[in-house]
Amino acid sequence: MTTTPRLPNGQTPAEKMPGAKPRKASGKKPRKKIAAEPAIAKPVEMAKPAPVKSVAASVKPQAPAMPLKSATPPKSAMPPKKTPMPPLPALDGAVESFERSFQAAGQGAMALNAKLIDMARTNVTSGFDFMTSLATVNNPADIVRLQMGYWEERMHALLGQAHELRTLSAEIVAKANEPIRAHIKRSFPAKAA
Repeated sequence: MTTTPRLPNGQTPAEKMPGAKPRKASGKKPRKKIAAEPAIAKPVEMAKPAPVKSVAASVKPQAPAMPLKSATPPKSAMPPKKTPMPPLPALDGAVESFERSFQAAGQGAMALNAKLIDMARTNVTSGFDFMTSLATVNNPADIVRLQMGYWEERMHALLGQAHELRTLSAEIVAKANEPIRAHIKRSFPAKAA
């Protein structure tokens, strides 16, 4: 069975033609009409805003109340001439002071590193000596005695090393700060009261 195409109103194209007979109503339900596709909306053009006038343009300039007598103001109203500022004594030689300070800090850091390497060498040697003496012991009581003696000696050595590092660090800081301290004393001499 072939179907004939139908128009939206349910008629066939042949029935639509002039002189065509209308279709008989049958007991069938009429077909639902398909809604037409919505039309594509055209872009809405927005009205351009009116140009805004500036406040300065809307205010009319006023004439001065009194005419000016001369173009130069009186000498009492003129600001004093700016004289160049003398160089600050604190900045004089500051760069050299900081350079000397950094050099002293660098030398101190090298001395501190050498001391740390020496301490590490001493600690490793002490550990090896303990291990060789431990290997020769046959009695468990001697092992415990050796371990107690080793740890006691190590604690005293570590305390002494910490004291050495503290004094060396204080010396390094004092040497690094000395150029800056001397520069500040030269730049800002103490005022006699």
